[in-house]
Amino acid sequence: MRLYRKLFYLLLICLLSGLMTGLAQGQDEDATRRFWPPNFRPGAAAPSAAKPRQDRYKRTSPALAKDKLPLDSTADNVVGITVWRLRPAKETDEARILVKKSGKAVQWTPERVEAQTTFSEGQMLRLSIEIPRTGWLYVIDRELYADGSMSDPYLIFPTNPASNENRVSAGRVVEIPNQQDEQAYFEMKSLGRDGGPAQVAEMLTMIITSSPIKDLPQRAAGDDSPILLSKSLVEKWEKEWAAEFEQLELEGGAGKSYTKAEQSVGSKPAKTLSQDDALPQTVFRVAMKSGKPLVVKLPLKIK
Repeated sequence: MRLYRKLFYLLLICLLSGLMTGLAQGQDEDATRRFWPPNFRPGAAAPSAAKPRQDRYKRTSPALAKDKLPLDSTADNVVGITVWRLRPAKETDEARILVKKSGKAVQWTPERVEAQTTFSEGQMLRLSIEIPRTGWLYVIDRELYADGSMSDPYLIFPTNPASNENRVSAGRVVEIPNQQDEQAYFEMKSLGRDGGPAQVAEMLTMIITSSPIKDLPQRAAGDDSPILLSKSLVEKWEKEWAAEFEQLELEGGAGKSYTKAEQSVGSKPAKTLSQDDALPQTVFRVAMKSGKPLVVKLPLKIK
């Protein structure tokens, strides 16, 4: 009888332990799935009670340790990015952009894709970036090769480091390239090097600082090409500012088309999106204290 009683208590303890673990995991998963800082778009109208938001994020990378990152509404150590792949426009599309190619202006529609998508040569992409803090955004592009090496780094945003075009704040959307640019898209190409390994991705590095980075090289008058940066300088920034991060994707977001609201704020820096508008497709949550520089790397893979 005592043996049965001991077995009963042992089984009960195991069941309770499993239940508590499951609840903790469920709460952690729910916090991740619901994660989106309300201060990302300040002053926005909250979703109506009749239509509560159903947006959820799924983690697509290893999770950060809980002690490295707060899961509260004041966290500003996140970067929201939406990668847009252009497709021929349809009559039913809400918003489109004009793309000039081979001397012709044709309407195309940006469509959301997950950041880990592998792209085919010739596909055209655009980026939208949101930062829930006041600061300065810098975007660096390098070719990533099959052996892990990279090309020289080029600053592709801001186009003019002396301007304030890269000043960011909560709710502002930065589109790259600018909608008004002659070539308002990135065309995916696998260039490779003579006798060297093939290119496997375009490695984009986003750096967010609390004050402008000083003494950056400037473009020559009339030159609209990306700005070549020193490899050692970029490596210094990465060494000083880089930290672990985790990546999340908006569930059900991939495949959705550009909205009029997204098109409008992308062309007018003074405008912002509201909490009722579509959220960024991809979120990077960085293990860095509030106000410190953030570094996020996004490889755009090429077949």
